[in-house]
Amino acid sequence: MSAISAYCRFLGKEIYGYDAVRTNESAKLEKHAVIKYYSTPDSVKGMDLVIYTNAISEENFEYRAAKKLKIPTLSRANFLGYVAWKHRKSIAVSGTHGKSTTTAYLAKIFDYAGKNPTVFCGASLRDYLGGAIFGGRELAIFEACEYMDSFLEFKPSVGCILNIEYDHPDYFANEDALLESFSRFLESSERVVVNIDCPNVKKLLERKNHPRLTTFSLKSRNADYFGEVKKNSFICYCKGKMMFEASLKARGVHFVYDAMCAASVALSEGVSSGVVASALSDALGVSRRLEFIKKTDTGAQIFEDYAHHPTEIKATISALLEMGYKRICCVFQPHTFSRTRYVFDTKYDIFDGCESVYILPTYAARETVDLGADSRELAKKCGATFSPSLCALCNELKASPYDCIVFMGAGDIGCFKKYF
Repeated sequence: MSAISAYCRFLGKEIYGYDAVRTNESAKLEKHAVIKYYSTPDSVKGMDLVIYTNAISEENFEYRAAKKLKIPTLSRANFLGYVAWKHRKSIAVSGTHGKSTTTAYLAKIFDYAGKNPTVFCGASLRDYLGGAIFGGRELAIFEACEYMDSFLEFKPSVGCILNIEYDHPDYFANEDALLESFSRFLESSERVVVNIDCPNVKKLLERKNHPRLTTFSLKSRNADYFGEVKKNSFICYCKGKMMFEASLKARGVHFVYDAMCAASVALSEGVSSGVVASALSDALGVSRRLEFIKKTDTGAQIFEDYAHHPTEIKATISALLEMGYKRICCVFQPHTFSRTRYVFDTKYDIFDGCESVYILPTYAARETVDLGADSRELAKKCGATFSPSLCALCNELKASPYDCIVFMGAGDIGCFKKYF
């Protein structure tokens, strides 16, 4: 939403907005928009258009006021679909994990290739200091989120599917419902680039093939693009021919999958292997993805990661172990009660490799407490310690003996920085 606001301002529009609380992102928007953190009778009066996120309910005051006043309304996905349609070519990045990082890699590659892309990312692009790039009308690159079928608003030239795992239980009743949505996304794309190492992607392709399909893999040399992971780099092959070798700034095999997806798209679009290799080696990625924050007085390295799904948590811890950390402390804030109940169900080995784990109160986001499990229950099942106060915990960790402390979660866990 912040990227959309900045884009509309770039087009010369007057921007007004509402958010429930003042965050770092909304504070940045105050430089070019009038942002309110409370509802008033005239919140949307006089607006030409209201763009809303699907994270709000239909009971939201501003949304209801816009409907009552018959002001045109568009969801975030509706608007991005319109922006994509205004470009000659569009690349949509979907998947349960890795969308933001892959979008960032694509942005860097096509920037280096001189394509002047317009980019919308769900996280801050560290190479471009914001969530969006305002380029020309030739190419649009954007995340395509599956929540509430948002990605079905797009009809991309290239649709990427990084992986498919059950998530968003407040919308998708089960895994089959999720696969059906991805099947429709696949159908809506002119060309598709997919990760065939993912079991659910294989299941999807068994259900619905695509006439213009490009595959990538780190396990099968039969894929159109195969990645061979080395100690500090990876090699990309196409049909057995070596295309390039690149070293990513981020550690962890999950980042290699993101890079392979971006490379597969770019190479099949005619970008030279040299440009792809240079861009991937230089790319900083996005904020809050195993991002180093600082070193404490006791020598502990502090990292922040957006991981909020079991697979993401395990990937982050695996990367830290790969980086050589022996005494890892994880501070995790669950995101939404429904995810805590249904997605974490039976998956309690996710923190293996950590010396200590602390779990904070669940970040409710769009939900209420009665929708799912509490973080106390999760902490008990994981053998972790429940911590009711981020402030008190951070003060305790300042004198900790760990060599690495990682703060994970998609809620307001980022506030930890002010305590160090």
